[in-house]
Amino acid sequence: MATAASRQFDTADISSIQFWSQPPAAWDDTFRTLRDTRPVSWHKAPEGSLLPTPPDDGFWAVVRHADIVAVSSQPDLYISSKGVQFEELPDDILQATQSIVALDAPRHLKLRSLVSSAFSPARMEQMRASMAAEVERIVEDFATAGECDFVAKVSMPMARWTMTYMLGLETAEIDRFTEAISIMLSSRDEAEKLGKDRAELVNEVVGLVSGTAVEMAKARRADPQDDVMTDLVQARVDGEGLTDAEISAFFLLLIGAGFDTPRQTISHAGKALSDFPAQRVLLAADFDARSGKAVEELLRWATPVLTLRRTASRDTELNGQKISAGDKVALFYPSGNRDERVFTDPNTLDLARTPNRHISFGGGGPHHCLGSVLARMELRMLLGELLRRVPDFEIGEPVRVTSNFVSAITSMPAVAGPRR
Repeated sequence: MATAASRQFDTADISSIQFWSQPPAAWDDTFRTLRDTRPVSWHKAPEGSLLPTPPDDGFWAVVRHADIVAVSSQPDLYISSKGVQFEELPDDILQATQSIVALDAPRHLKLRSLVSSAFSPARMEQMRASMAAEVERIVEDFATAGECDFVAKVSMPMARWTMTYMLGLETAEIDRFTEAISIMLSSRDEAEKLGKDRAELVNEVVGLVSGTAVEMAKARRADPQDDVMTDLVQARVDGEGLTDAEISAFFLLLIGAGFDTPRQTISHAGKALSDFPAQRVLLAADFDARSGKAVEELLRWATPVLTLRRTASRDTELNGQKISAGDKVALFYPSGNRDERVFTDPNTLDLARTPNRHISFGGGGPHHCLGSVLARMELRMLLGELLRRVPDFEIGEPVRVTSNFVSAITSMPAVAGPRR
């Protein structure tokens, strides 16, 4: 098979910072062309990675829904242990932040089972009543705020409360963690704003989170609580407990996946309902009957995680394209969720869409998102209360983070509509 040095890079620009600084609607112009003509194509390494990359280094871009599912469902062929971030990360940051998402079988399955307890049906049901009360409080606060920031008033408080409840954190702890995660996910913008080296900034944040997680683990060993951190310090894999480094990585993963992804999904969902008022009216008219399909469509629409990467473990072929062992294979979820081969009128919000095989939680396989049940419950409860209490809210243009990993919104002007 051809080596990386002998391949020609595709002319479509999906590697540059400039590409990802555009609004999401602009990305799909490029992705549509690739889906139609070059569904598996070779591209330059992502611009601005934390590690320097050789000039001939690159990745295969996988942009069709079916191909993303195919890669996701073959974890022995497309492995995760070489890294799952679109950008290259130093080994120390990789090990400190990726946890089970960057592991392969059999250890991935063993450790994943530990984290899954945090999202068990029993825990979700236990959360439901407390979440309902918090949702009412958040929406009431939004309804009486006048002009405000939807992220600060709705998305952020909802995600923060969820993590506080699940992980047994104090308010000061969750604020430190959530601020750290926000900085990590917007590290390019933050480094420029602070005049710091991006790698240095990420290392500082990782050190802060890891240190606090280790302190919490020590406290839970001495005084167990009914929370996820206690589950982690008491867990045994093959008869052995988790190391502090493994606990810290787990914790950072849970904070990122459990806090930031829901925060972004809620923000995108709120904006979509504001932009498509006719769809919002239909949903509000019979929320109980229509909310199931509506939540799935809003998850497709939001696609909060933009990219993940795998590495080919051996020579193979994908959609007619020969891929060599060791090649990086990047999955572009926004493109898969707008694939015309799967979704009719994909750029139209259709809250009654059926079927809806979106890949916002991944393309299936053993790395499918553990928090999917929580995300659906959180979104459904919040939207139901919003449409009951303030059905005519309006949201303006969002301020976005330049990122090739998460479709992140930092703020959105909003105003609650008239009371009904």
